[in-house]
Amino acid sequence: MVAPPQLRALLFAINALLRKRRYHAALAMLKGFRNGAVYGAKIRAPHALVMTFLFRSGRSACTCYPASYLPC
Repeated sequence: MVAPPQLRALLFAINALLRKRRYHAALAMLKGFRNGAVYGAKIRAPHALVMTFLFRSGRSACTCYPASYLPC
């Protein structure tokens, strides 16, 4: 599938802008922010959710087992 000429021109302009050395620091900062957000969404948030359910305080974590198995 061939892209329309307007889209090809836009992509060419964006690629030319990204290759310029003067924007390297800003683009690296954006890339770092994006990578941190992806890491937080994929790894940190699910881990925090699981840890919250496993180690929350109260007796609700012990209700699924008989009282003789877990000293709560």
